[in-house]
Formats: sequence, structure tokens, C-alpha cells
Amino acid sequence: MRPIGIRERVLFVALAPVAATALTLMLYFTLLRYEDVESSLFNRGATMARQVAQAAEYGMFSGNTIELRRLALSIAREPDVSAIAFFDQQGTLLAATGLLQSSHAPHQLPDNWSARSEDDRTLFFHVKVIRAGAPTFDDPFGQAEANKELSLGSLVLELSRDQLLARKREILLVTLLSAGLILAGAALLAMRLGRDITKPIQALEKAVDRIRQGEMDVRILHHKAKTLYALEEGVNTMTIALDAARTRSDQALASSKAQLNEQHEFANALLQAQSDAGVCMMLIENNRIVHINDAGVISTGYSREEYLALSDIRSFFEANIEASTIEGLLRPFTQTDNTRRFIARFRCKDSEWRFYDIATAALTGTDPPRIVTIALDITQRRNDEERLAVANIELRRQKEEAERASRAKSRFLAAASHDLRQPIHALSLFASEIKSCAASADQLRLAGQINAATTSLTELLDALLDISRLDLTENHPCRQVLPLMPLLEATANAHRRSAEGKGLKLSVIPTRLWAESDPQLLTRIINNLLANAVRYTERGRILLGVRRNGESLRIEVWDSGIGIAPEHQPHLFEEFFQVDNPERDANKGLGLGLSIVARLAQTLDHPIKVRSWPGRGSCFAITLPRSEPMPTLPTAISPIVEPRLTARLLLIDADEGSRAKLAELLRGWGCQVKESMGADDLAGALAPKPDAIICSACCIDHLWQQTSAERLPLIMLGEHTNIPDLRRLAGKLRQPPRPGQLRALLQHVLETDREGV
Repeated sequence: MRPIGIRERVLFVALAPVAATALTLMLYFTLLRYEDVESSLFNRGATMARQVAQAAEYGMFSGNTIELRRLALSIAREPDVSAIAFFDQQGTLLAATGLLQSSHAPHQLPDNWSARSEDDRTLFFHVKVIRAGAPTFDDPFGQAEANKELSLGSLVLELSRDQLLARKREILLVTLLSAGLILAGAALLAMRLGRDITKPIQALEKAVDRIRQGEMDVRILHHKAKTLYALEEGVNTMTIALDAARTRSDQALASSKAQLNEQHEFANALLQAQSDAGVCMMLIENNRIVHINDAGVISTGYSREEYLALSDIRSFFEANIEASTIEGLLRPFTQTDNTRRFIARFRCKDSEWRFYDIATAALTGTDPPRIVTIALDITQRRNDEERLAVANIELRRQKEEAERASRAKSRFLAAASHDLRQPIHALSLFASEIKSCAASADQLRLAGQINAATTSLTELLDALLDISRLDLTENHPCRQVLPLMPLLEATANAHRRSAEGKGLKLSVIPTRLWAESDPQLLTRIINNLLANAVRYTERGRILLGVRRNGESLRIEVWDSGIGIAPEHQPHLFEEFFQVDNPERDANKGLGLGLSIVARLAQTLDHPIKVRSWPGRGSCFAITLPRSEPMPTLPTAISPIVEPRLTARLLLIDADEGSRAKLAELLRGWGCQVKESMGADDLAGALAPKPDAIICSACCIDHLWQQTSAERLPLIMLGEHTNIPDLRRLAGKLRQPPRPGQLRALLQHVLETDREGV
């Protein structure tokens, strides 16, 4: 059977909706017209029968058959009337015209009855003739009988349907002719339009067939109707693109062949280079060695013929490979385990055991499967590793000795700086006492010079003690959420006098930001940065402020100092590194401040960065996490100092000289001081209960054992590496403390205790 072509399909698509629509409308309107003529004939017959019944009332009532016959003849002349008859109440025929076909008894039929004949060619109508009652005013005494309607008889009217059927045939013929003309016109139009579609499609079909055969020079001529102009243009464009793509693919194929040849040559060269480098390679198939390179032959001492002659390599490997590794080589491969690598000892032909780094891989794409084995002689490397392990043990021993020496050095520095602090502390106390009791300007100047000298020496010892403490112990930061403004103000106030002494302006930009950090360690970092800024700035200003940086903050210290050259910036945070101090002037520091800053910043996980412009100044920035504000206690160091302190204090220190000097200073401030060595007399010293305790770090362990001191404010002097509960400390200062810092902290502790915070 020949398949339906595109022309027939297009014609069908065009005609099918028109034909379906025409047939549907023809059927609908034909049936509608049939119904109209049927209803018209039926309604005319029913109306005519009722009208004749009214006209025949007198004749029926009077029994005038002549009048009834005359009425019947006049009705018979009406179109479609085939017969009419009048009957009395008993069904007796009174008058008739035409041949009655109805076989029904008239007196048994109901009023307004209608029916059709068996051959469907005649309509029957039966109507009773009713005598109307007389008006009531004609006979007022006979009202009951006058209003009663009496049946005088009935009439039967028959209408022929022949003209109706002829009319239906006429309607059907006209409808069919109209539908035929419509379909014929639609067919002609569809054929005309179909040619405008089928011809371009057939041309496209032929062009595609030629393209499939490889003729890329095919071009489609545009049809004059331009029905498929875009498609024709697209096919032409596609043909041009395919032609260009085939040209490119031919060129790519030629290039791929050339590259394949190059890769083949490269693979051969690589295999040869591996063999020359001593990499052994063999190919195993069905437990037989089918290929082995020259390196495998040379390394093991067996000839290529001996390897290829092996019928089963399992027995060969079992005899020459160490038992602990042979299972990894001979175990069958699986889908999840298609590569293996291990170290094995192999016995060569000269009976020498050598170490090999072996890697095996299964080539699953071959039939039968093959196994590629690559081995590298690592005997020399293993020997070198053994010698290296011995050397590492020796180096580790020497490193431990160096670390012990470094720790001993750090302990010595810590002990020396601690011992030197006592006389320096005494000097600072003497200077404070002289200043408070000075009677002349010379004495005030002398006290100021002594105070400046002790301050410089204290800073040097602080740096040595800090660096030794960082070497000996690990800092465990106590992080907390804190406002930055009080901390910045306190650190700036500590350096404002030295800055003003050099004519510098030290400013703090106000901020409401909060951060999460260790306040003591962060204060030490900022103090060192400010000290450096003051030391290396001759004129201008120093600026301390905070910037937002996303979810973090940057505390920045800006100065207008000498700046740092780019080549020196990578070494800034090294110990004892100083850019502008070749003569090692102690007034310019020891070069430990930035090293301490770097270590503390690493402990806090606060990155620190530096930007500098030689001759213009520098900027040091510390990045720390930002926190939301929260209700906090007042800062540990308050700038408010009252004229007199009235409090009972317990001073605990094992060093009698330091204790006596500090007690004298406290009494000068107005405090009642009870002294204790921190051992046997500690329990008695706690009665009566003091307002606060000042305790040296060396005696803090004895104080923890006294439960009666748990609720008392405690200030610790010095450093302690193992404090059980940091929350019990109201504050912590270095030993010996600076009088200003001690007085400010003591003032804050006493005020806090009075407020019950």
C-alpha cells in the first residue's frame, strides 16, 4: 500500500474541518427546517379543526345537515385537507367530504385528539363541538342550566402530508446542492493553497535527501508564494553551516590523526624514558607475562625469555616475593578494587633481596583482562631513609637540648627581671614619697627625673619579663564581651603624658562598638603599639580609633612618624629587630614590643596588619570579632581618683622589703593596712574582716585555702600560671605595681564593693 503523501495530508487537513462544519450545519438546518414545516402543518390543522368546530355549533345544534355539508365543502377547498366529517354524540355521520381514512370511533375519542396514519401520509384531528351556555341576563331563573356546556357532537379533519413531504425533499435537495458547492469551492481553495505548501515541502524533502547523501552544495530556490520562506532560508543557512562544519571536522580529523601519531610517539618515548630511568613495567595476561621492558630485565637479572617462558607467574612470585606482601599482588581484582600499591621485597637472580615500590592496575576494557604492573627499585631510598631516621633522632636530641637551653635562658631572664623589680619598685616608691613631700622646685625636678628613669627601666624589664613569660608558659585568653571606648581611653591616658611631653597630640575617636576579646591581653597589645607610636613620632599627632569591617572590627593606631620602609616591614615582628637604632639606645626600647604584640595577637586569634609610608607615618590595625552591646560592669581601671582612701586592707607578700614599702604607700593614701607573709599568720590576719586583699602571686595558693576569704575583693600582684578561678579576682597588676594604676584599681574595687555589685 502506497503511503499517504504530504500533498494528500495537506489537502485532508484543509478539507476535513470545512467538510465537518458544512455537514454539521447542513444536518442541523435541515432538521430545523423539517421541524418548522411539520409544526406549521400540525398547528394549521389543529387551528382549523377548532375554528370549524365553532362554526358548526349552530348546524349541529339545529340538525341542519345542509349547513354542515356546505361548511365541509368550504373546508375541503383548503390546501392539504383530504377529508372532513361531522358526527353526532352517538358517532352517527351527519355530513362529510372526501374519503375518511380514520378507523377510530369518533364518540370514543377525546377532545383535541390528533394522530397520524400508518403510512405516515395523513394527519388526523378530532375536536368536539360544544354548545356554549346562554348569558345569565337572558334567563335569570335558569342560571344553573344556562352556564352548563353541552357536547353536540364532534368533527374529524384529515390533512394530507404529500405536499409536506415534497417540501422536505425540496429542502434536502437545496441543502445538498449548497453543501456540494461549498465543498467544491473549499476543495479548489485547499488544492490551491496546498500547492503553496506541498511544493516547498517537497523541495525541502529532496534537498534534505541530497544533504543526507553528502551534497553540501545544495541550495533551495524560494517558492513564489513564500509560504515557507523562513524554513527555506534556514535550510540554506544550515547547509552552509554543515558544509563549514564538515570542513572543520575534516581538518580536526586530520589534526587528531597527527596528534594521535604524536601521542603514540610520545607514549613510546615515555615508555622508553621510564625504562631508561629504571622504572620496571610488565603486562600480565592469564597469569602469564606477555611484555616486560628493559628496566625490568636489567633490575631483576632475569632475561626477557625467562619471563615470557613462565607458564604461571604465581609460583614464580611465591618463590621470590616476601610472604607478607605476596597476597596483595596475587589477590584477584574487583570492581571496587582495580588498583593497588604496596612495597615488596623481591629476590633477584643473584639472590639479592631488593625493595620495590609496586603499583598494579587492571585494564578492564580488554578481553581477556590484563594487569599492568609498574615497579620502581627503592632499595637505595630505603637505605637513605634508615640513615635519615638515625640523623633525625640525633637532630631531635640536639633540638631538645637547644630548647632546654632556651627555657633556662627564659627562666633566668624572668628571675633576673623579677629580682630587679624590687629595688626599682623601692625607687618608684621613694620618688613618689619625695614628690609628695618636696619643698622646692629642685626636689620636684629630682623626683621627676628619678621617676622617669625608673619608668624607663621598668618598661625594659616589663618587655624582658613578657618575652620570657611567653617563652615559658602558654597564654590562655579569658574572652569576654566588652565596650571598646573605656579600654581605648584608659590605654590612651596611660601614654598621653609621654606624648604631650614630646609635643604630640594623642586623640581617641569616640566609639560605641563592643568586641569579644581578653581585655588584659588586648590592652597589652594596644599599649605596645601606642608606646612605639610615641617613641618614633617626633611631631604631628597619634590617632587611636575603631572601624567596622563586616562582622568584625579593626582597632587602628595611626601616627605621623618616620614611617617604615617596605623592605623592613616583613621583619617588624621579629624579636630585637629595630630599624632606626643601630647604637642600641635603651631609650628606644629593646625591639621586643612588636614581637610581643604578634605573639599576643596570635594567641587571641586577632590578625594584625601594618601599612606604612616612609616620611609620612604608619598604621597598625588589629582585627577582632564584633559583638552586640550588653549590660556590663564598670571597667577594671577607673580614671576617677578620690583625694583619700578610707579602707581596711590586708597586704600579703613574702618579700618583707617590698611589703613594707607598699604598706607605707597605702597608709599614705589613708588606708589601714595589716601585713601578712602569707603562710602561718594568714588565718589570723583575716580577722577582723578587711575591705579588700592585695596579694602577691607567690602567696596566692595559701589564700585559696582560706574559705573565709572567698567573698572578699582580691587584687593579685604579679603573674600566676595556674589560677583555679579567675572570677574571684577583682583585678590584676604587675609586681611591683605602678602607684597610679594601683590607686585607680583600688578605688574602683572599693566603690564596687560598697554598691554591692
